[in-house]
Amino acid sequence: MVRTVFAVCLFALWTATPSAAQEYSDIINAITALDTKVTTLLKSINKTVSTCCQASGSCGDQEWKLAFRGTAGVRQSVLTAYKDSTFGSKPVESGCKQVGQNLPCANHYRNNDILDNWSGVSEVALVIYKNNVKVKQVIFDGSGTNYINWFDKARVKDSSWIDMKTSSANYFSIDGHQDPTLRRTFFMSQAYGTCPNDVGWFVAVDSNGGCPWEQNSGIPMLKYSTSDSKMNWNAPTIGQADYFAVLVRRFNVPS
Repeated sequence: MVRTVFAVCLFALWTATPSAAQEYSDIINAITALDTKVTTLLKSINKTVSTCCQASGSCGDQEWKLAFRGTAGVRQSVLTAYKDSTFGSKPVESGCKQVGQNLPCANHYRNNDILDNWSGVSEVALVIYKNNVKVKQVIFDGSGTNYINWFDKARVKDSSWIDMKTSSANYFSIDGHQDPTLRRTFFMSQAYGTCPNDVGWFVAVDSNGGCPWEQNSGIPMLKYSTSDSKMNWNAPTIGQADYFAVLVRRFNVPS
């Protein structure tokens, strides 16, 4: 509106007498000053709303959006697919871009729009699926994070595993435990016990490692505790997920 009035006055200034031109010039200067103040005020309001949203968590966008899907047995590194933007530009089946539906998928899926433009995130969910049914999930506080450090035990808001928030952890990160013989990523590990007594909640195993529980022809393996607490990775009832998803929702701040 302010800019429309400015344009009208500019046209009038062009066609006016000298005395009228001065009056129009004064009006234009006043409108310009007003426009600057309005713009500054809007930026201040947006900043305040954003701060309040992040403090209270009360104005989030309720729509969860798929940022990443890691699929078991596709012979592709979960960690590389998550971190590498070039992976997100490769074509994948439409079924890889969805969860909870019985559609073909033989790849991981990376949503570059979200992962490469991570901002204003209120919550992040890691959701584990078996037979296209959600079996476990962990909700993280996403405020003030980037696409890597949201995966932090201190940020867990809610979890299907009731002991996760109160238990200690020796590894809890997206990078997990990486060395020449181990590729344990998106690793939620409570403790090591020289292989036979290793316990945790979830892990994406990118390659066969040194322990029997991380050796399988179907790499990557997505292993999870099927109980409501941590489990020994060697337990016969340990779960093998079909895929997992990283979903985000953002603070709903006016632009």
